[in-house]
Amino acid sequence: MALTVRDRPIYTDEWKALLVAVFSVAFGFAGIGLLNVAYHPLGFSGGVLAGALVGFLAHELAHRETARRQGCIAGFVLSQFGLALTLASGVLRSIGVPFAILSPGYVSIYCSGFARDDYVAAAGPAANVALAAAAWIAARLAGHTWAYPFLVGFAAMNAWLAFFNLLPFSPLDGSKIVQRSPLAWLVLIALASVFAFTNP
Repeated sequence: MALTVRDRPIYTDEWKALLVAVFSVAFGFAGIGLLNVAYHPLGFSGGVLAGALVGFLAHELAHRETARRQGCIAGFVLSQFGLALTLASGVLRSIGVPFAILSPGYVSIYCSGFARDDYVAAAGPAANVALAAAAWIAARLAGHTWAYPFLVGFAAMNAWLAFFNLLPFSPLDGSKIVQRSPLAWLVLIALASVFAFTNP
């Protein structure tokens, strides 16, 4: 997410914060099933972990760099409340709850002049849609080979990151996009929904 509202941030080195966030997001999505990575690193859970690593970093860095290109000061910070919700989602996913809140942190942004917040907001989910699409198509091409479950996990992780963040509720990215660019929001959430709720 890209937030400009006040939160309760956990200040630490940005890359340490991102690493904590990556593992929390993977757990938030896969729950206790993430431990299967130890036994089947190229299975579904391995794809989820890889998808969280690549997808979450791509999401947050896309927000950060888009903001910086508009002359803003931007950096990723952990959120106490968001991190707790993400970890709680992992517990609930472990018992079969089909929804996950993945919001362990946000890109804190300060702009001294005008900036298109919808561009900043759209950059993150758009990166996840692109990654989900690539993995989803690759899974279809792979068929039921050893690579299939890994690619499905990778696609599912990125599709859910995109779908959740595109929900049109503040402070999620979707709330900013839908106000300024409703057509772009519609296209992005439609694509995210396809990849999140259909199997390759």
